[in-house]
Amino acid sequence: MVNKKMNQDLVDFLKDCGVCQICQLRYLKARGTEYQSIKQTFEKLNVKYERVDTNSSEESAVKKPRKDVCPTCLGLFSKEFQKYIIDGILKAEIENYDCRDVVVAISMPMMLQIRQLSMWYALLERFCPLIDMEKAPDVPLKEAVKLILNPILCKELQRNYEASGIIINVTLMHSEELDELAKLQKLHEKAFPRPPNNKRQDISRGLIEKQYIPKRLKGELFKQFFPVPPAVVTEPLNLKSIELLGPTIFIAGRYCKLTRELSHTPWILNGHRVMKDSIEEIIIRNVTPNLCNDQSKVIFMSSGREDVDVRCLGKGRPFVLEISNAFKTKLSTADAYHIECEIDKSKKISVRHLQIVKREELVHIKSGEEKKRKFYRALCVLQEPATLDILEKLNLPQGFEIKQKTPVRVLHRRPLHTRPRNVYSLKAWVYKENLNILVLDIVSQAGTYIKELVHGEFGRTVPSITSLIGRPIDIVALDVMAIDLDWPTPINNSHVED
Repeated sequence: MVNKKMNQDLVDFLKDCGVCQICQLRYLKARGTEYQSIKQTFEKLNVKYERVDTNSSEESAVKKPRKDVCPTCLGLFSKEFQKYIIDGILKAEIENYDCRDVVVAISMPMMLQIRQLSMWYALLERFCPLIDMEKAPDVPLKEAVKLILNPILCKELQRNYEASGIIINVTLMHSEELDELAKLQKLHEKAFPRPPNNKRQDISRGLIEKQYIPKRLKGELFKQFFPVPPAVVTEPLNLKSIELLGPTIFIAGRYCKLTRELSHTPWILNGHRVMKDSIEEIIIRNVTPNLCNDQSKVIFMSSGREDVDVRCLGKGRPFVLEISNAFKTKLSTADAYHIECEIDKSKKISVRHLQIVKREELVHIKSGEEKKRKFYRALCVLQEPATLDILEKLNLPQGFEIKQKTPVRVLHRRPLHTRPRNVYSLKAWVYKENLNILVLDIVSQAGTYIKELVHGEFGRTVPSITSLIGRPIDIVALDVMAIDLDWPTPINNSHVED
């Protein structure tokens, strides 16, 4: 209501309809903290405040019967219902989560939207032309929940309201919802008839918000299906379910792969598992047990990957785990060190620098992926003994560019392309005890297929080591020695104070 002198008339009308004081304030367009002191807000708006005695005796209750459940919020803002929700949240074992931040998401029955529309029609009839036909006269229930319920819930739960915290999904229901929706479907078919060939349009919250306003739907037609103002009911909203969803955390580190018989991720071929274990699984099963309940939803990401038969040495390869619904958001140095030691026991990989990182830091894993430099050491074999000429041809500190087609061995998971790649430097060493054996130190652009760089794969990589020396050469073993990515921050978790 624009005119403050009309506020009292509005509140009197709402009281006659059985509307609770919180909802009266919604129709007075109260904002922010104005809901926290009802008496002061009423007085500021020139409205007579009447104290609602919720502790009245049975005798006084008989003498002065009160209305039943508020017809516009169905008891959503009552103290009894607030306690009902809080008890439900506590039963959902929120104390299992160490996160002190929460965000509350309340899903309400659609019949509440219809009741807001019904009251809108009632106010139009009573206070027209002061009520707008396009803009709802009340503070929306969703906004009111944020202004009223969320601060109360946070205070009772002793948590802070923060969007990145535990999501408390509260689903509400009402016994009359199905009957109300059946009437709404009939109203919709009459108010918004569809062309003969069009499919039936399902009623949704978005559809109600968009089409169910007095400007689009005549009040006379609405009243054929629903009472105006909305009828007072005896049964309040019921709690259908409460689900807790912990925050998503990210744990980063670096791993070294110490074996030539371990896949990066689970290796499934023709529906059958090829290897019993993988880097991903070893890390996840050791890191996550104390952090979440469902390991199947943990996402493993790394800065590139190595083949099954390739080791990763030096400082290791950066990786990160994305853990959703985490009930712990902290990883102590002692816990991190214990996890690192447990992973070491596998004797297949070693992990260091375990730590929790922020979501924004994940850009390091993918950003500039093809610009990173990687240092490889390859053990190669010649059909004939190496010569000084061969060593000179393979001593290329300035590097060179290659054109490389997607290797046949990875075509099942990578598209066929010819990619330019830079080999930044190349150095060859001969094994003195066997001159047929060369050790190649290669610094190349990320995304270079090193095995194909060596043997050329029948001319699919140009130039290759084979073409540079003019004779066949094959690769026996390959190690990743270093990855040019200084992330995550080095942490010595073994340094634990007693």
